Amino acid sequence: MTNTVAAKMNFLPAALAGGPVYHTDFRTPAEEPESAGSEASEDAGPTEVAVMNAHEHVDAGLHVSGFELVHSPSAVTDFYDCELVMDTYYSECKAIAQKLTGAHTTFTFDHIIREPGQQYSGGGIDGSMRKTGVERGGGYIGSVHMDYTDNTTWDKYLALHGERVPEDVNHVYALNFWRPLSPSVDDNPLAVCDARSVQVSDLLETVVYGYGAENYSWHDIGIETFSVSAAEHQRWYYYPGMTPDDVLVIKSFDTDGVIGTTCPHASFAHPNPKGEPRRSIELRVLCFC
Repeated sequence: MTNTVAAKMNFLPAALAGGPVYHTDFRTPAEEPESAGSEASEDAGPTEVAVMNAHEHVDAGLHVSGFELVHSPSAVTDFYDCELVMDTYYSECKAIAQKLTGAHTTFTFDHIIREPGQQYSGGGIDGSMRKTGVERGGGYIGSVHMDYTDNTTWDKYLALHGERVPEDVNHVYALNFWRPLSPSVDDNPLAVCDARSVQVSDLLETVVYGYGAENYSWHDIGIETFSVSAAEHQRWYYYPGMTPDDVLVIKSFDTDGVIGTTCPHASFAHPNPKGEPRRSIELRVLCFC
């Protein structure tokens, strides 16, 4: 396998890192600059970075680098069957999360299927599946971001589903499960940054409203994210050759602190693409330990 590829991703301009909290709202697109996902809508444009083969990164692990590849075939036969995904795939991911974190309580309420230029928001507040385009962050997200910040709380999110933060909690994690649906995702894979190579000076907190379809749990309550500027100290990786039997687990929140334990990530167009256009599914599992 090729060790390293030159990948172009959209980073936050370095001059904006460390600035005041930025707010963006996909619900009012006419009043907002064009944006490509969970990040400040002003970006530095494509920046080329070296992305290494994570299969050869022996020091990787969920609680080390912030990401881990798990071989775990799913029993789901049709990921576009929203009810089947909610009944079966949610349980599969929660079981993996419990093994990785030791959680006694887990929650999963949403999933997203990504295709070129569009996405399907499944589950959420009404159990439906709805399609949205790039105007709501659909398609591949080429802008580098982190899913949550240390200011993220879970009360409003859980309350939407009639749940509350459990008692007797010593630690909280949120994990992002990213799985190929197409036979190959090597045309537009996901790059992840080693959490240990991220510094606070790289980041801008960005609160996003209106992401995805109206049924997406975070759509109206807003979600705190980090936009990320490029830096030489960052170490980027991807897993070539992933199949639908593999799932990339990314740590998105950790009560020990988000910075240094969780992963910036983004999609990139492979300079030597292989296979059909990528289709993938992602969901997040909230873990209380």
